[in-house]
Amino acid sequence: MGNSVGLVADIGRQSVRFGLTGGAEGDDPREQQRFFNTDHPTFTSALVSYLTRVGLRDARLPSALAVAGAVRGELINLTGSRWYISLSGVEAVLRERPIALNECSANALALTRLPQDAFTPLSGPAPKPPVPSGNYAVVGVGTGLGVSALIGSDGKLVPVQSEAGHIGFAPQTAEEERFAAFCRARGMLVEVETLLSASGLLLAYEALSGGKRLLTPEDVTRNVSRDPVCKAVVQMFAAHLGAFVGDLALTFDAWDGVFITGAIARALQSDLAAPCFRKRMEARTAFRRQLSEVPVALVNRNDLELIGAAAALRNA
Repeated sequence: MGNSVGLVADIGRQSVRFGLTGGAEGDDPREQQRFFNTDHPTFTSALVSYLTRVGLRDARLPSALAVAGAVRGELINLTGSRWYISLSGVEAVLRERPIALNECSANALALTRLPQDAFTPLSGPAPKPPVPSGNYAVVGVGTGLGVSALIGSDGKLVPVQSEAGHIGFAPQTAEEERFAAFCRARGMLVEVETLLSASGLLLAYEALSGGKRLLTPEDVTRNVSRDPVCKAVVQMFAAHLGAFVGDLALTFDAWDGVFITGAIARALQSDLAAPCFRKRMEARTAFRRQLSEVPVALVNRNDLELIGAAAALRNA
């Protein structure tokens, strides 16, 4: 991209954040603004509104889009949203072909640009920032469950896109069996994301409470000390996330570290540092010792998608 100004976007299920990067002001995303999907019929409508606000409606701009969905082909469907992204449509507006990457791959790229204090250690070995000789897994826990990897190759870290959040849910405890049975009784196909997401917290509460419902994920995370069902839900959530993190470390050969991102993960920091997380992560017939040596860190930033998109644009 050189020193030209570029556009970056974090395109989620409910909203999109835009920002500018590059030029004399550097690569850190600036002029950030959020637009909600309910207010715009299409993504390009929101894009044009942003460009108009920042005075760049007629500018020629390189761009990088971090998208909550599988990035394949010309049309990208957003998971759980009525929006879709037409790359040729974006190109018509910006006059340059956009770079598109999965949002969790953008999260992974962002890790290469963060200082040490952005990583909060959980239990186990102390984490270190990614280096080009390592292999890492990245898990984003928020509205959905995103998975990516950073794989060292030829002296650089390459982000690897994944949709591993949609693999089948494998219950190991009585509570997890109860949750899975509750979901199946409702005709649901139970995936890992069915539990490990914002909506999963609410569904788990309904399952373990015998049908009682809460309105927001915060109603679960903030009431652990007052509501025994909330406590049970959070413990099940943290333990299963630990098991999933262990699976990913084995899948991606990520012996150098696993990084957990997302608003839900940050809200559950103390629970992820509790013994149940690490115990389930390391509970294997083989490779138990190797998994005990894998650092796991919580990333305490909420702007990773834009930072990663800026990194992708800079590296283009």
